[in-house]
Amino acid sequence: MRVVTQTEQDNASRYAMKGWFIGMAQWAGVGLFVSGLAYSFFPWYRKTQTVNKFYIVMCFSLGGGAYKSDRYMVNFERRGRAAMLDESTRKRYDILYGGKDKEVEETKKVLETPSQTTAQ
Repeated sequence: MRVVTQTEQDNASRYAMKGWFIGMAQWAGVGLFVSGLAYSFFPWYRKTQTVNKFYIVMCFSLGGGAYKSDRYMVNFERRGRAAMLDESTRKRYDILYGGKDKEVEETKKVLETPSQTTAQ
């Protein structure tokens, strides 16, 4: 298990809640559409109480919110894992090939030393 800070937990929960609201809105729309179709074509649905119809649409929205929240959380974890891999690869390349900092320092040293051709 990876140790995470409170900031990372807050960012993950905000991102998951964003997914929750998006999924809830999407699937509530689907639920309303299905409810409208059922009302149009099924007489038994027309006889159903309004409270039960609301419950059916609410189930669509809650299920969609939970699904989309989970997808957003998985994507958030994948992005974090990819960033960690990129960072470790960058460190490994810096160890093997030298980092940009070393190249900049070497360039400054070369530019600061007086050239022998200009001294003559």
